[in-house]
Amino acid sequence: MSKNKGKFPDGFDIDMRPLHDFVKKMDSFFNESFKQMNSQFHLKSIWVDVEETDSDIIVKAELPGYKRDQIHIEIIGNRLRISVKGMDNEKYSNSKRQSFEQKEKVVTVPFIIPEEETSASFQDGILKIFIPKKNSNRKYIDIEE
Repeated sequence: MSKNKGKFPDGFDIDMRPLHDFVKKMDSFFNESFKQMNSQFHLKSIWVDVEETDSDIIVKAELPGYKRDQIHIEIIGNRLRISVKGMDNEKYSNSKRQSFEQKEKVVTVPFIIPEEETSASFQDGILKIFIPKKNSNRKYIDIEE
């Protein structure tokens, strides 16, 4: 009887720990690489929260450090596209670095967004978009027995 009995799935009597360790190291490598790449290329995403009330769908986006004229909102059918563009100027002791930053987030709702009735506000770095549900043209179908 093997001393490793019970540690492995039925039919396997080999030690899989080296493979598991390898997979963990690969996961760690890619996670750390993408974190560094995100910071190098300014690929931070826009944090968005969606709430639903009886009358509206409210989309809240955190956009700290941006000004109102850097924010663009586009309605495409049942999708809402939020994008921001900006310049980042960094000064060092003997040089200056300038970079362009662009972020975007798309939110999908279950109906065509009414362009005329949709409104937005921007205050203290929080963008709020109010999408009314009353004109959603939703139709519920009864199921017959």
